[in-house]
Amino acid sequence: MVGNTTGGVELGVLGPFEVRIGGTPRDVGGPRLRTLLALLAAEAGRVVSVHALGHALWGERLPEHADRTVRTYLSRLRGSVDPRLILTRPPGYVLHVVPEALDSARFEQFAAEGRRALAAGDAGIAQKHLGAALALWRGNAYEEFDDVETLKAEGMRLDRLRHNAVQDRIDADLATGEDTGLIAELEALTTAFPGHERLWAQLMTALYRAGRQGDALEAFRRARHGLITASGVEPSPVLAQVHRRVLAHDPGLLAVRAGTMATVPDDALAAGEHALLEDGDLRTSREHFETAYRRAEQAGDADALARAVLGLGGVWVHEHRTAAASELLLARLRYALEEVDPASLLALRLRTRLAGEEDYQGVTHDRILAAVEQTRRTGDPVAHAEALSLAHHCLLGPGHTVRRHALATELLGVSGRSGRRTDLVMGVLWDTVDLFLAGDPHAQRRLGELDDLLAARKHLAAGFVADALKVMLAIRAGRFREAEQGAQACAELGQAAGDLDALGWYGAQLVAIRWFQGRLGELVPVLDGLMHSPTLSAIDNSYYAALAVAAAAAGDRRTAAGALARLCGDDLGALPRSSTWLISLCGAAETAYLLEDTETATRVSELLRPFGHLPAMASLAIACFGSIHYPLGTTALTTGDLDRAVAHLRAAVQHNLALAHWPAVVFSRRRHAEALVRRGGPGDAVAAEQELAAADEESRTFGDQGR
Repeated sequence: MVGNTTGGVELGVLGPFEVRIGGTPRDVGGPRLRTLLALLAAEAGRVVSVHALGHALWGERLPEHADRTVRTYLSRLRGSVDPRLILTRPPGYVLHVVPEALDSARFEQFAAEGRRALAAGDAGIAQKHLGAALALWRGNAYEEFDDVETLKAEGMRLDRLRHNAVQDRIDADLATGEDTGLIAELEALTTAFPGHERLWAQLMTALYRAGRQGDALEAFRRARHGLITASGVEPSPVLAQVHRRVLAHDPGLLAVRAGTMATVPDDALAAGEHALLEDGDLRTSREHFETAYRRAEQAGDADALARAVLGLGGVWVHEHRTAAASELLLARLRYALEEVDPASLLALRLRTRLAGEEDYQGVTHDRILAAVEQTRRTGDPVAHAEALSLAHHCLLGPGHTVRRHALATELLGVSGRSGRRTDLVMGVLWDTVDLFLAGDPHAQRRLGELDDLLAARKHLAAGFVADALKVMLAIRAGRFREAEQGAQACAELGQAAGDLDALGWYGAQLVAIRWFQGRLGELVPVLDGLMHSPTLSAIDNSYYAALAVAAAAAGDRRTAAGALARLCGDDLGALPRSSTWLISLCGAAETAYLLEDTETATRVSELLRPFGHLPAMASLAIACFGSIHYPLGTTALTTGDLDRAVAHLRAAVQHNLALAHWPAVVFSRRRHAEALVRRGGPGDAVAAEQELAAADEESRTFGDQGR
């Protein structure tokens, strides 16, 4: 552990748990006190509820007066360390330290800086940062807390980041000409992680540079054999390309010495455009564009100013989520528009971006569609491609399926003329998302096409979406453990890419997992905090809905009713029809059912009825809650319209079967059985028994992860 970072208090979790005050180790007490401090450290800066702390200590078998015992432990813990370190914040406690007090936070910072330097072509700096990051590890993260599920999961997340940092460091070593010294390390790593193709590609490169072409080809054979045996798949295009280059004696595969690797120009504007348009690296591009904007402003270079602010807009609409950041972008766009020639293509692109930002926040689309038409008339493919992609993002509500598909198809055509890789990637991505949002049976084929495109060259922003879609598919298959691990890994990728949706999407996927596990009530404290996150879109109300359902499921009717009231406002029909509108209404339907709120159920039914043919999807199809017929049937059940409930829930079973959403099939069968029993018509009892038997049989495929 290095440095005195926060009033003399340092916490080490990357190995045996350590607490140092003023550089001296401090014994904080027995195993339970150490566990509580580790739990607070894992959530440093965020409130951890007393209930969550108790659950971590004792699992489901909480002792009598568990909350009081937790508070007693925390009081003793405060006496062992600085009392100002642990603060009381309803509904629990928060560890009050600067991030640098934790070795895990320093590790993540160094690793991210190394990755950015590597992406910018500065391999020497990357080596320095990545070496510092990896040097912080003294063992396995949270290694003494394997019996605490929360800490075990956090340890696994950090271990994945460590593994990524090792691979980034190896890339940096290869870029600076170090190769033969890496062979032994890579041999060990490919043995430990035979399914990681990046490691095999690095090993083949190092072997080839060492004059061992035969061994490089043998490494490819071993990698291919392992992939086919384990997963039945051929190597990715990336690994296959390294194989072809070895066979062809490609001189580009030979060592590049330090100082000669730069893949992007030193100019901040060009570097930003490369990071954004080629790599989809939102974080790195923002840093370069921020520098470029300041330089252009000082130099009075209007064109460079315009290009910089367009780059700061990113690939999505409304990337700058906080009110201050959003207003700053809009102000800069308007300022740049005043400075450039109003008849120029730069002015057209600035007006298009402004239209997209304003329409997105207003949940409208007239301005951006007018901009699309204007770019179509000018014939400039870059301006037109940007307008099509921005317009698509402004039309993610459920009523725009046909128009979205037309925009994505047009973008694919224009991408061939724009000369920018990102336009092709975005065209394929939007088309993939559209197919999933529509419940199209061929959606996974298009996801495969997107994967092939990203395998040829990474695009971090699009890769984040592709990985999120795979998490959604794992949930639909009932593979909850895989889905939860994938959601964590996906969130890490989103954070690395600089995508502010990383936290929100992780939350949505965790809600879906816990919902279908029958454990949504566990997330009440998490959701209560998440719904106030400044990085969530102002037009996203889904977390109010999720909190309402979770609280109702946990029996907390007061919290549920309050969250539902905040969601509904004066009229639920006024809720913005954003990309989370459908699942917000699904949450309202379920809460109304649990609270026996017939008035809300009636209004939800009116609003959802036109969309019964769609699946309930969050955002860019990153979480799926099954057929809309399920909430329609639920609202009918709540209002006592049993014939309509039976019809909708029967349809929900069929639609969920078509989606291959097995957890949703189980839920639909069980609620269909409930509707049949309550209706009590001829044959309903027998049909209900059959549905319950089928649900039980299907749920067994989920093992101990199901409901």
